Amino acid sequence: MKIESLRDVKNNLSSVIEHLPESGPVVITKNGKSRAILLQVDESTDLESLLLSSSPRFWKVLDDAARSDRWTSIDDL
Repeated sequence: MKIESLRDVKNNLSSVIEHLPESGPVVITKNGKSRAILLQVDESTDLESLLLSSSPRFWKVLDDAARSDRWTSIDDL
């Protein structure tokens, strides 16, 4: 994983993307704070799972379901 400033990524975007297989994800910072992440995507990337895993709304729905009386534990199945 690399950490790059937004300015450097903007100035070298093609190169940054080209080197993703070797470097791994790139954390993009602005004013020293993490703002975004750039990931390599290929045919094996499960985009839906990736997006859901970072969705606060999805986790709220899942947490609400787990707290409800209608939740069934996997052990009970």
